Amino acid sequence: MRKILFVINPAAGKGRGIKEIPRIQQRFKEFDYEIIISKEANGITKMVREELDKNYTDIIAVGGDGTLGEVINGVVGKEITVGVLPLGSGNDFIKTLGLSEDFEERLLAIENGATEELYVPSVNEHYFINVLGWGVDAEIIKEKNKNIIREGKLNYLFSTLKMLLVYKPKEVTFSIDGKVYTREVYLVAVGNGQYVGNGMKICPGGNPQEKELEICVVEKMPLRTLLRHFPKIFKGTHGSVKGIEILKGRRIIVTFPKATVIQEDGTLRQVDALDLRKEEKIRMII
Repeated sequence: MRKILFVINPAAGKGRGIKEIPRIQQRFKEFDYEIIISKEANGITKMVREELDKNYTDIIAVGGDGTLGEVINGVVGKEITVGVLPLGSGNDFIKTLGLSEDFEERLLAIENGATEELYVPSVNEHYFINVLGWGVDAEIIKEKNKNIIREGKLNYLFSTLKMLLVYKPKEVTFSIDGKVYTREVYLVAVGNGQYVGNGMKICPGGNPQEKELEICVVEKMPLRTLLRHFPKIFKGTHGSVKGIEILKGRRIIVTFPKATVIQEDGTLRQVDALDLRKEEKIRMII
């Protein structure tokens, strides 16, 4: 018998998660289920861990990639299935899986309960699910969060183009499976999934079914060259551009010269170093 916990991020989808409670209740009235609502930003992992003694079989993130990542941090290593009802501004991880973003279709998928085992990467002893990046990537998230229009592809696209115009590439040294790279970069993105920004295919070979992470390194280049080739990111063909490297690896280590802001599944964090690897798996509703 399944016992399902729906974890709602009230900030996702401009509060749509709260509005969808009656539809969840109607669909799952024959199930053993509960609904909880996050009361604070970045508090979902703690909430989920506090619920683990109630023997839930499934925990469903009602929100975006960040909400899903927080739920996963609460259940890695447990015999619990994870699912998502996508209400974020991008919902990029399920794009990699080829899953529909339609809310009704995802309700049906959760009801049916078919699952797949996927890798979930760790970074500095916690987990993310989609893409982690630093450089202009983090600055784009900062800018997006300041904009009046908070949701959708247009906001992310506007923020990306704006920050590319003002961002100054920075030197970084990192290692991939022991091989050391020093580059002056606009950004480095490390992908378990493929997409960011509601459809930008930054890590075109990112695959949560494989143990390797994909790393996209965008080196310093003339701004006009960067902007000319920028549309290729939507098809994932930007790896053909000189100065952009697409690499693979199981362990990535970075030591920053000073505290640096990264973005992780759309959430900003400040770090001094990174240690990324893929070792754990989760079971996810598809």
